[in-house]
Amino acid sequence: MGGRFRHTGRELQSPAGLVDFIPAEMVSENQVIKQSQMKNFRKLTLDDTFQFSCRPGIGCFNCCCSDLNQYLTPYDILRLKKRLELSSGEFLGRYTSHHIGPESGLPIVTLKMSEHENLNCPFVGQAGCTVYPDRPGSCRIYPLARIVQRRPNQNACEEFHVVIKEPHCLGFKEPKEWTVREWKQDQEVALYDKMNDLLMDIISLKNRSNRRRLDHRENELFYLACYDLDRFRELVFEKRLWEGRPVEGETIRDLEEDNVALMRFGIEWIKGRLFGHGSQRGGDVP
Repeated sequence: MGGRFRHTGRELQSPAGLVDFIPAEMVSENQVIKQSQMKNFRKLTLDDTFQFSCRPGIGCFNCCCSDLNQYLTPYDILRLKKRLELSSGEFLGRYTSHHIGPESGLPIVTLKMSEHENLNCPFVGQAGCTVYPDRPGSCRIYPLARIVQRRPNQNACEEFHVVIKEPHCLGFKEPKEWTVREWKQDQEVALYDKMNDLLMDIISLKNRSNRRRLDHRENELFYLACYDLDRFRELVFEKRLWEGRPVEGETIRDLEEDNVALMRFGIEWIKGRLFGHGSQRGGDVP
């Protein structure tokens, strides 16, 4: 779901959920990205190499952190709000906006750029990223983009990567060479990939339901369970949403104390509440 694209420049407008750097749109799990969109990109395996380095002092330092549509995944939001010591509601209200994706029909959250001439990311300073250890997944993997798809009747996601070469970027003139695997390990991307891939089930279920749009209340519940985790936790315990599921006492404690466990529960709950999937049918929530 998460991704980034520059307002001025790239022509590529692929639906995300499949692509981690452009609009967080979610399409059918068997849709192939159009050749016209991918013609300028070489598909990379984990062992393919590219040349790149970013460092303070390079002439374009921080230029990739302005005038962006920066889409945030649920896990991006979880990490950022913890880093900033904010509740999910405070983070979302202060730093983001949201809309219904025109392709996915699902709530999409974007980071609000600073309201000055350069439209900088609110977390970039002269020395670089001020939330660097908890920066979004698409920022971590840049200048790569991860493209993911799940075909019908497959549990595992298929992936490949592409290199995004923007005209301003001088990092490609640096001598450092990486394999895709080495870059992702260096940037600690694996957990972001794992958490973001959980959303593929929701995308798949929605596409199979043939529902173009959710109703207003369903959009509210999706936003709550996926993005506004602190308010969702209140709902979980007010309505005892774990009832009807084989949940142990330790797991209930996890929902109270562990944001990752709560996020996983929320995604499973959405699958049941909105699409009737599995044993979790949503609990007593109108």
